[in-house]
Amino acid sequence: GGDDSSASSALDAAAVASVETTSAAPLSQAPDIDEEGLDAPLMADIEMLSDMLTEVVRRDDPRVQDLYQELRKRGMDRAADPNDIKSFKKMKKLAFDLSPHDTHGVMRIFALALNLVNAAEVHHRLRVMRNNELANAKEGDEHVGPLPNVEDSVRGTIEAILEEGSGDADAVFEKLCKQKVEIVLTAHPTEVNRKTLLRKYRKVSETLGVLDRPDLHPYEREEALTTLRRLIAAIYGSDEIRRQKPTPQQEAAGGNAVIESVLWDAVPAYLRKLDAQCRVSLGQPLPVHVNPIRFASWIGGDRDGNP
Repeated sequence: GGDDSSASSALDAAAVASVETTSAAPLSQAPDIDEEGLDAPLMADIEMLSDMLTEVVRRDDPRVQDLYQELRKRGMDRAADPNDIKSFKKMKKLAFDLSPHDTHGVMRIFALALNLVNAAEVHHRLRVMRNNELANAKEGDEHVGPLPNVEDSVRGTIEAILEEGSGDADAVFEKLCKQKVEIVLTAHPTEVNRKTLLRKYRKVSETLGVLDRPDLHPYEREEALTTLRRLIAAIYGSDEIRRQKPTPQQEAAGGNAVIESVLWDAVPAYLRKLDAQCRVSLGQPLPVHVNPIRFASWIGGDRDGNP
């Protein structure tokens, strides 16, 4: 009765977190950036990717690169000191005087740079999560499992219920097996990148992971750096957005790209981890017929090309 209700409420609250998140907040949500501590590897990755982007753009259009650097510098000065009216006025005048060609070029560089920052953040959040888990394991954590031990995750919720005594392992397991999360593939206003570019940005994150390997041979490191340079050059040389309204078939292809590039591997991997976590935390495996994740689709309904 009471234990079942408490366990159910806690698991319901965590249902939206079934696709696990990490404990490292994105830069946009972080109150402070620890450039010499936890966030130092992230800042190093961003600086490296920024330098590679600079090399590519400077070969193509040195003037646009200089304008980008000037606007970026003024923007960073303004961010560091919101009362710096002088930098803001210079930035505003520089933007006002840009030609259409230069405006397009500068906007492309800013968009690409921000996407590279996002790719670096994706890898950094995984890196921080893994480092935290390894540290806990070394300290003798009794419930080490494949899922991250953060408050808004399934593992964190399970362990919190057990530690607080608000539900026993059997009650939690029963409620967990009844959980359902439906993921709907539908329009998203921020997703206008083509699927080929989404794959390239994902490859950037994966290659940053290769560079973190402590046993990396110097040749392998150079190969990984060359891969990053090629990816950035390919992205810069591509048209990043669609120029024509997509057909329903093209929208379906975009949705399939999300399935192929993310969900096809991520969902089975997550369910295997959830099964392993149940064995560790609850003492029994997840039944083979239990699948808490379901899918639905609105693709082709609004015709805006944003899966």
